[in-house]
Amino acid sequence: MSEPLKITTALGKAELHRILVRGYDLTEELLGKITFSQMTFLMLTGRMPTPGQTRMIDALLTVLVEHGMVSSVIAARVTYHTAPEAIQGAVAAAILGAGSVHLGSSEWSAQMLQEALPQATRDADLDAIATSVVERYEERKQRIPGIGHRTHAEGDPRADKLFQIARETQVYGRYCDLLQRISRTAEARRGRRLPVNVTGAIAAIASDMGLPWPMSKAFAIIGRTLGALAHIGEEIQKPMARNIDAAIKAALVYETDEKTKHD
Repeated sequence: MSEPLKITTALGKAELHRILVRGYDLTEELLGKITFSQMTFLMLTGRMPTPGQTRMIDALLTVLVEHGMVSSVIAARVTYHTAPEAIQGAVAAAILGAGSVHLGSSEWSAQMLQEALPQATRDADLDAIATSVVERYEERKQRIPGIGHRTHAEGDPRADKLFQIARETQVYGRYCDLLQRISRTAEARRGRRLPVNVTGAIAAIASDMGLPWPMSKAFAIIGRTLGALAHIGEEIQKPMARNIDAAIKAALVYETDEKTKHD
């Protein structure tokens, strides 16, 4: 007789008188004793962060909360306007747009770094790896994820600050170093500024802390969730969705495709 199917998790379990999270008693060992940043690291990695890692995680969660009236928060405001009974839908609308163009490129930057420099590699020539990465993306005619920024073309102040904190907390490692070298190599070959951007810095720092590359986007998603909620809160008190809708209608030009029309 075959053994019953087992479904195994190391994350959490609810019992009659306690809740276990990553091996800790939630109410006795975690609540009121650790910060949300520590909880984030614990959940993502299965271990408690060092004081330096805690400060670094706090910065990663904070850095992408707000970046102005970008498309993701407009999506949240407009969705709330049309479905105010489902605030979670408005938050989801903001997060669903986290991809390669905005907010989510940390994932692809981390994949690039971790594939170019596997964890087990020791004494690697980072300059040679950086050159190889840049050449590979040039051959594909693809943008290198994690460098360059339309708004912060001369340098992303958020990335600079994250790297500063990474050095201060002793988190800065080979992946941070490699991405900086990729940036400098790309700049030299293309003859223009291509500084590391914020999602690239997040990718490199998350990689240096041992996170698998798909999880590097977690910090953007968690942080921007708070930002979306703040925009929805402002939309409740000071609505602008109607004005956004009116601006679109005022600027809209209706054009028909004459060829398609007569086919």
